[in-house]
Amino acid sequence: MSETELSKLIEKYKNGTLTEEESAFLNAWYIKYAVEQESSFDPAYLDQNLDLMWNAIEDNVAQHGFRTERLKPVAKTSLWPRIAAAASVIMVMGAALYFFNTDKTKTPTAINIAKTEIRPGGNRAFLTLADGSKISLNDAANGQLANQAGITITKTKNGQLIYTIADQQSAKPGNLYNTIETPRGGQYQINLPDGSKVWLNAETKLKFPVTFANKKERKVELRGEAYFEVAKLKTEGIKMPFIVASTGQEVEVLGTHFNVNAYPDEQDTKTTLLEGLVRVSGLLRPRNAILKPGQQSSLSPTGLSLKNVDTEQAVAWKNGQFMFSNEPLTQVMKEVSRWYNVEVEYKGDFSNVVIGGSVSKFTNIKEVLDVLALAGKINFKTVGNKVIVSP
Repeated sequence: MSETELSKLIEKYKNGTLTEEESAFLNAWYIKYAVEQESSFDPAYLDQNLDLMWNAIEDNVAQHGFRTERLKPVAKTSLWPRIAAAASVIMVMGAALYFFNTDKTKTPTAINIAKTEIRPGGNRAFLTLADGSKISLNDAANGQLANQAGITITKTKNGQLIYTIADQQSAKPGNLYNTIETPRGGQYQINLPDGSKVWLNAETKLKFPVTFANKKERKVELRGEAYFEVAKLKTEGIKMPFIVASTGQEVEVLGTHFNVNAYPDEQDTKTTLLEGLVRVSGLLRPRNAILKPGQQSSLSPTGLSLKNVDTEQAVAWKNGQFMFSNEPLTQVMKEVSRWYNVEVEYKGDFSNVVIGGSVSKFTNIKEVLDVLALAGKINFKTVGNKVIVSP
């Protein structure tokens, strides 16, 4: 393809008249080359890398059995598989992002990102023991951290906190509780005393007993978002239900995998079931619902509702991804702000901007904002620890 033909595509991009196929081609090229080279979206940069790009695409696509050719003005149905394949093999940051904007009158604007480097979050958390002492888990050395009520608390080298019964005889019942809390820009995994595994998202707090010995239930309290893999446990031949209490609701399980999103600044509390069976109970407006795998409950001020969802999206944060399905820009930026620990300021109305796709959480925020700005038809500017969004 000549520079002239590419220039025509870019002119169509500026006018907002690109087809889906043409847009996919330019987005894929931009993600691979313009973002990596920190260049602006200028036709002068396109031609010098075009052949390199298509050579790489053809080599990869050939391995997947697709036939490739230079981009030509062909029918939409025949062009799309090739463009989709091309985009899939050159994507960066975990996956290619794709975006939608319901306001078709706006034209793309230039990216305006300051040079401030805002790095992604990581394994950061604080553990508060029953005696009130507080341990910074990102500063603490690996190995045994404490021993209380016959329970040994150990930090592993890969950023996990493990509770194990060191001495059955000294494992004392009682109302001793620990609390683990992740800050903005933090996440952590913990293995509870019963063997259940919990992954905590950013800005999350989990309160739990030091031991579940001689208890009829395993009850923990959650604020924020966490993914649970609950261990099956019996005491004296009786199953011990596992209960997650959050604002306005309780989730009761016997052994299952599920996600609870219960941030104070979210309107709804969402529970997503991946495996097993759970009962969700609304406390303020009493109503129970049994969730099956693939279902999500939403507890709002008006009641409790159920729907089928993509569970992969619900737990994408645990797997190191941002994943959105036509989500409002404001919701997307809420998740970005928690993970990168930034403040977001809006200058304008963005209620009509929705975003879909996925991107790795473990990349510099500039790369995420570059892609958002490219196809979201918006501008981003970082000032210190603030991200300013403008038309």
